[in-house]
Amino acid sequence: MIFYNLLLFFGIVGVLASIYSHYLGIKFDEHVSSALNKRRLGTPRTCVVMACKGDEPELEMHVETILTQDYPNYRTIIVTDDATDPAYSIVNSVLGRHQGEDIHVYNSNYYPKASGKVAALLTAIEKDAETSEAFAFVDSDASVPPGWLADLVAPLADNSVGATTGFRWYFPSRGGFWSHVESAWNASGTNLMFSERYGFPWGGAMAIRTEKINEINLRSAWKNSISDDLSLNSALREHGYRIVFLPQCTVATYNRATVRSFFTWATRQVALTRAFNHALWRYGFAAYAFFSILTVLAVASFAAGVFWSPIWFIPGALLFVPSILGICRSSQRITTFKRAMPGHAQEFEKNRVADSIASLIVPWIMTYCIIRSAGMNEIEWRGRKYKLTG
Repeated sequence: MIFYNLLLFFGIVGVLASIYSHYLGIKFDEHVSSALNKRRLGTPRTCVVMACKGDEPELEMHVETILTQDYPNYRTIIVTDDATDPAYSIVNSVLGRHQGEDIHVYNSNYYPKASGKVAALLTAIEKDAETSEAFAFVDSDASVPPGWLADLVAPLADNSVGATTGFRWYFPSRGGFWSHVESAWNASGTNLMFSERYGFPWGGAMAIRTEKINEINLRSAWKNSISDDLSLNSALREHGYRIVFLPQCTVATYNRATVRSFFTWATRQVALTRAFNHALWRYGFAAYAFFSILTVLAVASFAAGVFWSPIWFIPGALLFVPSILGICRSSQRITTFKRAMPGHAQEFEKNRVADSIASLIVPWIMTYCIIRSAGMNEIEWRGRKYKLTG
């Protein structure tokens, strides 16, 4: 009976935790509504920076969305590894349709301790030579709406804001189980974006004023970093600046994940978090391990109900509630972001059921990635290996 009562206790705690999570989902939706209704405050001269490498799927389309922003005062700097990089010729073919516009393509400078992406961003900042009042950074696999830049830079008019950020939403371009898992896994990270304690700027869609770059000495931090966003997060928090999440600035990426590509990517993301934001890494481990344990106990309870006594079905049912509510939470999140990204409404609905069901195994995968990352001192990213030194 001690074990039975323990299962009942965990079941009740799991139900309460799930209800609280659902409540946080409602509050998240309210935050999104508030963000969508805020006025744009200003249009500083902005430099949009995109780092490109290799023959990215739909790269030409993604570059075009950046060059056709509904914004009155911006320039674009695109940085590739070198002139032999396939991205270089793709980008130049797009630029041929935009003659006379303030658009530039550069080869990346080399920084021995920085990742390829960070080196590209540093190159863009140097080439801009502080002619811009703000910088907006966007990933090369991101598709953005015409109003993305205006929404992203507007809150920077508030001096207490250090950076603004969007996020990424994965839309499986060809279906596939692991593409839906990747989408659900990534979407779970949005839970933290409005959190004052755990929120962070996401490197694929973020903006910062030039004066803030100088004040927090970001160039020096980036010269020794492999992560643009996590190191920026640390620098901003050291100086007491806020990070503002803008759900309408969430970018769309069309993914085609395999089991190998997914686990390589997911483990690398978690390993970077451990190196640069250990508090968030510990929080993730506690939360996801707890829900994984509840699932194990639920299966054990139902097995006991089958082989011993039906009374064991009671804690089993309680322990399964978090999984059911997790599916509901995932569906709720999709509804929320459908409002933030109205141009992708059909894609959200098309993937709603598959993504929501895939969310069932996210706690297991996240727990695995966190445990595996605990002993990782090195990651591989786009053909280069980097030491994890924080």
